[in-house]
Amino acid sequence: MFTIGFDLDLTLIDSRQRILTAARRAFADLGHAVDDAALLPHMGVPIDDVARDVVPGIDAVRFLRRYRSHYDTDETTPVPVLPGADELLAAIRAAGGESVVVSAKQQAAAERAVADAALDVTAVVGGRFGQRKGDALRLFENVRAYLGDHVEDAAAARAAGCPFIGVTTGEFGDDALRRAGADATVGHLGEVVALLPAYAGA
Repeated sequence: MFTIGFDLDLTLIDSRQRILTAARRAFADLGHAVDDAALLPHMGVPIDDVARDVVPGIDAVRFLRRYRSHYDTDETTPVPVLPGADELLAAIRAAGGESVVVSAKQQAAAERAVADAALDVTAVVGGRFGQRKGDALRLFENVRAYLGDHVEDAAAARAAGCPFIGVTTGEFGDDALRRAGADATVGHLGEVVALLPAYAGA
């Protein structure tokens, strides 16, 4: 048995617009006008940390409460599964492996996102970012690779002692992900299917 780890937002699902919409509404609730351009460079970072960076001194606890309410009740902004995700998860299962999601989203939000997207994964761990994702990955057996779209996902892979596959569907391109430590980069999750035998047999 082997395990492949995944980031969630902008790696398996494209929740970018729902995140931006919920964040703008939460900032507005607290009296701050923040546009998408100010938020986009922070995608993939825990949202309460984003709030502190964008509006220094903000009450991050109140912001997070409002953000979660807006995100959870938004029934109009779609969150599509990224191309190739279902194909790759199926290939991992067929090869005798398991798929684990480790996300910066809070646990309940990560579980809901996975369920809403009908992603067939073995486990979901939320509330982790950067190296702390790697700490979570070490709880699972025989982790062969971690896939993510953020440069901090490289730290997760290093902490877990596994290769990092950078996915260019987020805010970071091939060069940035490779400089961060990616062993390989892909623009489509379906490309990982061809790489899977090498990781599964590692």
